[in-house]
Amino acid sequence: MSAHNPSPARSFLPAYLRSAEPLVRRNALLDLWGAIAYGVFFGAALQFIPVVLRNLGASTEMLALYTSLTYLGSILTSFSIVLMRRRRTKSFAVACWYAARSIFLFVGLVQQIPWLVLLIGLFWFLEAFPSPAYTRIVQVIYPEEIRGKILALARLGMTIAVVAITPLAGWALDIWGHQILFPLAGLMGILSTVFFNRIEVNEGPLPPRQTKTMAGLLAIVRTNRPFALHLLSFTVYGLGALLGFALYPVVQVDRLHLSYTQIGLLGLAQSIFWLLGFLYWGGAVDKRGGLWVMRINLLIAVCVPLSYMWATNIWMLLPAFIAQGIISAGVDLGLINTSISLAEPDKVVEYAAVQATVIGLRGAITPFIGAWLLRLGVEDTVIFAVGSLIILLSWWITGRIHMKPNPAGAALRYRWPLRFRFPRF
Repeated sequence: MSAHNPSPARSFLPAYLRSAEPLVRRNALLDLWGAIAYGVFFGAALQFIPVVLRNLGASTEMLALYTSLTYLGSILTSFSIVLMRRRRTKSFAVACWYAARSIFLFVGLVQQIPWLVLLIGLFWFLEAFPSPAYTRIVQVIYPEEIRGKILALARLGMTIAVVAITPLAGWALDIWGHQILFPLAGLMGILSTVFFNRIEVNEGPLPPRQTKTMAGLLAIVRTNRPFALHLLSFTVYGLGALLGFALYPVVQVDRLHLSYTQIGLLGLAQSIFWLLGFLYWGGAVDKRGGLWVMRINLLIAVCVPLSYMWATNIWMLLPAFIAQGIISAGVDLGLINTSISLAEPDKVVEYAAVQATVIGLRGAITPFIGAWLLRLGVEDTVIFAVGSLIILLSWWITGRIHMKPNPAGAALRYRWPLRFRFPRF
């Protein structure tokens, strides 16, 4: 059947997929269905974990530990490049994701909060560790001229799934509890891996040029000043965003006494603006570049801690959730484009690993600072205010980055396809 007369089963596909090679089209559809299944997994489980822990009685320090553990896999991402040297990248990634998402089948059996935190921390380690493998796979399976469109389609499918499932998940948590909902969500995470495992990847082990030593990876930061400044600005942003992050569930549960259903509705608003953000920021990256998008989103991010600082009812948290949805998309696309524009074309994976490691180190330390300040008697409102000022500082530092004009740079905005996980700060 010709491309001009598509079968009913393929008529819903965009034109670039209908005209693509059969193998590319098959891989793209599997990637899309996997992303949708992951969106259900995220919407039903991952975004509710901090509030569930607080409702179970987790202390601020324990919430800080949980937040820190979500970055452990990012810290060690650089080592995954070495491990992939003699392994097929898809097998390596799939094995990690199967192990990670299977953990949720057992979380309902764990009652003690410390063990539950460590178990979910193990999930985040295995989930993030093979992220460079996904980068390598997508570079192989999709033609460069339509790679961005395919990845955008998968992201939108995932976000739509999150929008659809979030309010239902909040209601289900109130009725059933996490002991039932989280294992069901884990099944969807496993299903996402099943879809991805069916993707056909015709490639061998990671090439030697992408398996640098740690000294070689550190040399990237020493020799590329704009990239080093970019890492500094994003690190400072993370310090501000994460300083009070472990206190957000405390505000939601202790100060405002929100139910899971109410939090689910706030999450719905966040997911809607997350979806709209992908639609808008993609065009903005094309027109103005990733660095401009990053600066605007850093400015928007200031209102997240400020909303928690002043919140006395559920509606006063709505701006924080809307802003988080906007910046989840904007920082994602802006960070990707800025980093690729600063990287040498043949070292994209290495730059991704260096950036992930820096983000991981920052994320592992900062939550404890906020918890420590609270224990010293510093009011949570002061911690939120300081976080906002630090985010403003990152906005200023980002303005100091000067990049050479690159007409082809806009087309690269999706070429760094980090597998979706919990929104990074």
